[in-house]
Amino acid sequence: MKRRSLPGIFCGFLIALISGSAALAQADIENVIVETYYISDAQDATDVIGGTLAQGSRTYRVFIELCPDCSLRSLYGDVNHALKIQSTTPFFNNLDRGKTYGHQINNSALDENTAALDSWLALGAASNIRMGTLKADDEDGSIIGGANNDGGSEGVPGGLLVNTDPDAGFPLTERDGLVPGLGGSVLPPNFNLIGEDPTVTFGTETVSQAFISNDVRIGCAAPGVKGPTPENRVLVAQLTTTGELSFMLNIEVQRPDGSLARYVASDSLLQPGETPNGLLNYPPVCGCIDPYFLEYDPTAGCDDGSCVTPIIFGCLDTLACNYDPGANFNVPQLCCYGPGNCNGLSVDLLCPEIVGIMNDSPSRTSLKVYPNPANEQVYFDWERSAAGEKTLMVHDLHGRQLIHFNVPAGFGREVRRIDLSGWPAGMYLISANDGHHWERSKLVIH
Repeated sequence: MKRRSLPGIFCGFLIALISGSAALAQADIENVIVETYYISDAQDATDVIGGTLAQGSRTYRVFIELCPDCSLRSLYGDVNHALKIQSTTPFFNNLDRGKTYGHQINNSALDENTAALDSWLALGAASNIRMGTLKADDEDGSIIGGANNDGGSEGVPGGLLVNTDPDAGFPLTERDGLVPGLGGSVLPPNFNLIGEDPTVTFGTETVSQAFISNDVRIGCAAPGVKGPTPENRVLVAQLTTTGELSFMLNIEVQRPDGSLARYVASDSLLQPGETPNGLLNYPPVCGCIDPYFLEYDPTAGCDDGSCVTPIIFGCLDTLACNYDPGANFNVPQLCCYGPGNCNGLSVDLLCPEIVGIMNDSPSRTSLKVYPNPANEQVYFDWERSAAGEKTLMVHDLHGRQLIHFNVPAGFGREVRRIDLSGWPAGMYLISANDGHHWERSKLVIH
């Protein structure tokens, strides 16, 4: 089926529709990365100065990758979208040098016992003078582990955090994911906490396996926080646990133009300015992540191959002269109902057939069409003429001829019944000729 091309008008509406949707707005968030930073071994478990760290504990770092000129302004939870960070077992909080936020960690304490594996939240910083980055984006392991570590308990003078478990990627002695901050500063500008204090979960002596809050904002002032590498990956948490990690994050992003956008992990009870983003869930729930398919799910965080039906934009109002039965996504602004009622668009372009009808001479063929609108069947009732043969044709709006028959010369009336079973709803064009004049009219099937 050949489709009418509307390059200027259609593309204009398409751009307006998509650019204002949640789908493209999510370009502010390019990815969410959960890195396995370290896996503790039996030697690490011998340390008692910072509290016993169980063998097999995994330390995760969570990064939000933003658009190149975007910045992070806050992590938050509100009455409709809780901020949730959970594990099936308690988080490890170092008793000796642990803190609640990354920028509170004294850089000089990172070589003490297991302080470098403490659990905390962050707005970019992993110590008071270092930003956190993926180990793959670091170039050295100059601060944490092995010879850098002052050790822990009696009989273990040093050499902690040296496990080379391949599931954790680069050993900390080679790359520790700690780099200088942009412009020399790592502190979030005017860092502030509003609402519930995360210390209830990430305090020095806290034993807890969940931080869930509907009343918290961990934020900073403009210009916000950017990642230390061109990829703009901002560290938001370091979490150590023997259990299964899960989270639902809500974040506030400052765009390059200075405007703020809020992204939430759930699409329920969205408030003005909030957009759901499945990347903020962990483990991610998979679905269709391509906004150009009908199956698109804005809360999906990974692709599961369920994108099947490409979106075809068009007018799905059967009363419109440019009704498009081949479309599957209605754009009311594209519907045209005739001159003066075409949404400001060109009726000549969208409905040239209607213009042709209006410009034709008055009816002279005495053709009656009933019922109209029709459903299961329609009758064409035409007075025969001894003057000559008459012709009737019906076309769809794509120009395909569906009916063609001739009425022979003679006397009396000619009535033809047409079965409409299988005809799609919409508008059809009737053309009738008495040998001298054409009459054109419309048939609507609902």
